[in-house]
Amino acid sequence: MSIFRGIKTTEARVGIVGLYSSGKTVLLTSLINHLQDHDPDRFRFGKPGTHLRRFTVEQPDRDWTAFNYTGHREGLVHTGLWPSKTTDRSQYVCRFERSDWRFSDCLLKLYDLPGERIADAEMFGLDFTGWSERVLDRFTNDITYRAHTASFLDAIARPDASEGELLAAYRLALANLILNFKPLIAPSTFLLDLKGQLARPSAPDVLATARHCGIDVENQFCPLPANLRRNGTELFESFSARYNRYVEQVVVPTISAFRSCTALVVLIDIAALLAGGVGMYDDNREIVQGLFDVLDPGENTLFGPVARALSKTFLPHSWRPGWITRVAFVAPKLDLVHPLDRDRMVNLMRRMVGRYASDRNGLRHEYFNVASAVSTKTLPHGPSGPRVMSGIPLRGADGRRIHPGEEQRFTTSELPDDWPLEWPLGRYAFPEVYPRMPARKDYPPDQVNVDKLATFVIE
Repeated sequence: MSIFRGIKTTEARVGIVGLYSSGKTVLLTSLINHLQDHDPDRFRFGKPGTHLRRFTVEQPDRDWTAFNYTGHREGLVHTGLWPSKTTDRSQYVCRFERSDWRFSDCLLKLYDLPGERIADAEMFGLDFTGWSERVLDRFTNDITYRAHTASFLDAIARPDASEGELLAAYRLALANLILNFKPLIAPSTFLLDLKGQLARPSAPDVLATARHCGIDVENQFCPLPANLRRNGTELFESFSARYNRYVEQVVVPTISAFRSCTALVVLIDIAALLAGGVGMYDDNREIVQGLFDVLDPGENTLFGPVARALSKTFLPHSWRPGWITRVAFVAPKLDLVHPLDRDRMVNLMRRMVGRYASDRNGLRHEYFNVASAVSTKTLPHGPSGPRVMSGIPLRGADGRRIHPGEEQRFTTSELPDDWPLEWPLGRYAFPEVYPRMPARKDYPPDQVNVDKLATFVIE
């Protein structure tokens, strides 16, 4: 161990981005476990033979909640359930030394934000008029969105509609979108409010009554057409003020947190997109595109990499600005896909989102298919036979959650070589299973490619 190690700190800020149930929390839990209890034979991090030492946990930054690593891991072991979803923005901060860095230790900050907030990204940089036009364009021209928001489109066509009628119609539209698995729910507090309460499946009218579209009940807003956006009118002025308040309190902190990162991990749940149909694919692709437009990762000028190098050399780590210079596209839940198809996950991901990264100057990007906690086994098969695997099923034939029982065999769908031109909901199926997490706290779960992902994003 060099006597000079630790005289300098390299700070890595890694944001984890993914929609609901994409596996962000279990990825973070597995990664932290492997860093904290590092075994270079099971987690090949950095250069060959690299080992970690002096791992310590530090307090999160101001206004951030500490990521509940212990609670999530204990839940995986003792309840047999995947971690509950992220309901508030959280951060995990740790410091460690690595044998392949001679003069520096690593301060790692992992940012976990609710996936629902990603749908708000398009508000960043738009005033109320611009946001209204974008949402109404989607509702009007996308046939699937138009079908679920028809009552709201009818309401805004009436010049005498009251504020209460417009808000009620918009909440009903958002409820229909949720129940039909459409992810572009904005404001996102309708789906996940600021107290961390998630909208529960119910009849559309019941859900619309129980939720609010804004910071709270008194500060709701909805998009307005041009004829209702007249300066000086009470409706337009009040909705504009509420929208601006929402952007300031909800959207700006989220986007600012992402922009402060040095690397971004974007989870693309290939199995869920195939199971959900072409509409879910289109929606998720639009969300990723919008997120890249807002975050603008990469270095667009010659001065960018020079300034970053100088800041690393001369500035204390707490003063160094953030640049997103690395993006990892990650296909999670690798263990739900048969080994014959796992390379296809990467190809599908590249075909879906690759252009968004390749269009950015100075941005390094790579693709990973990962299993954060391997929970299935692959059974013998023929090259053209069914994809047979085994695990402890999480749901019964009716789709309802069942208690953990004996390990069972199941078949999983074959992945296509490329995205089909169209495919219906349910054509592809990837059964859910209970997680496998060692009870011994210092023994991390089996993983696939999480170590390669960590090596890439922690530069």
